[in-house]
Amino acid sequence: MNIKKQISRLYFYETVSGLKIVDAVWVFFLLQRGFSIAQAGIAEGVFHLVSMCFEIPSGMVSDTIGRKNTLMLAGLVSACSSVLMVLPGSFLLILAGMGLNAVSYNLVSGTREALTYDSLLEAGEEENYLRVSSRQEFLYETLYALSSLLSIVTVRLGYRRAYLLSAFQGALCICVASGLKEAAPFGRKDRQSFSVRETAEHYRRTAGSLGKNPRVAGRMAFSGFLSAVVYVDYMFLQEHLTLSGLKAEFLGIPLLLVSLLGTTGTLLAPRTQGVSMRFLYLTGGILTGVSVVISGGSTLPVIIAGAGAAQCLSGAVVLRTEAENQKAFSSESRATFVSAGSMVYSVFMTLLSPLAGALAGRSSVPVAFCMMEAVTAAVSVLTYGTAEKRRGRKGNKK
Repeated sequence: MNIKKQISRLYFYETVSGLKIVDAVWVFFLLQRGFSIAQAGIAEGVFHLVSMCFEIPSGMVSDTIGRKNTLMLAGLVSACSSVLMVLPGSFLLILAGMGLNAVSYNLVSGTREALTYDSLLEAGEEENYLRVSSRQEFLYETLYALSSLLSIVTVRLGYRRAYLLSAFQGALCICVASGLKEAAPFGRKDRQSFSVRETAEHYRRTAGSLGKNPRVAGRMAFSGFLSAVVYVDYMFLQEHLTLSGLKAEFLGIPLLLVSLLGTTGTLLAPRTQGVSMRFLYLTGGILTGVSVVISGGSTLPVIIAGAGAAQCLSGAVVLRTEAENQKAFSSESRATFVSAGSMVYSVFMTLLSPLAGALAGRSSVPVAFCMMEAVTAAVSVLTYGTAEKRRGRKGNKK
């Protein structure tokens, strides 16, 4: 395998897949078609429910049919999702489209990371994984942020043309993924099918491996929790900005700035390699929580700075966590384990989003942000204390 060409193609895949032109305005399109804001909330709930349920199965698909084929399948499912969103009909079609969109997201999640790590492992360059993955995330987040800025053009196109362009983007992802090479370090071989018994056994082995490695499981939990806190902060930011006096038509500009500030976290991650995970979780978690509180300020620069800092800090922590966990995964189950981490995030999102929303509705968005900061700080201190206690036990055994 030509590792330089493989990495370049993976970078190109991130560029193409990051062009999510509809994601920033899908709620607007639903309302424009006559659906209610309550139905938009239900659709978002269906997305997270499907995502939570399909995370580990999608990893199994990747470990079974291969990373390249899974990425191609993700592009196909994404295109089908966009087509369903265009078709006239009942709300059930919208829910089906949202469900397929979640499946497409799940198929990419874990597969991209596994293919990148296995490609570097096959070339004997796995120590470069954090640097490569940070660049991948930077490309994806930057293109995703720029897509938000294009929302003005997307709205003018109308939902039909916008979703047809989204379907074309899914087809383009298939073409780009087809140019990737499958990596097979240490002779890993993909199978073309799996039985119900083998599926159950795969689940059992995954759960058993995580149970034997509480450090990896703990990292997944903390990373998923921190990601959920920051995403909820970003969700509520739209309402907070308008309540702070910003006109709705200008929302895209501060959200773009927040996203661009967040991308710096992907560049910061490689610089944390000399920092212990315990200290990173303690300081990164507390500072992220403080940044969430700052994002609840009353002036536009303060809001942008707080939200951007929260995304930057959490991005660095999450990427470093993933790089450390990759070292503990076997090639045969790598995508499944990465997907298990994503499933933890979905679980926290399912719990945190409605709770924070209820608190913001009864009081205010800044109060909800303060509560999330308190919980984040407590979890960070608890994680640090647990790691120190585990470290002490190992010292006593010696």
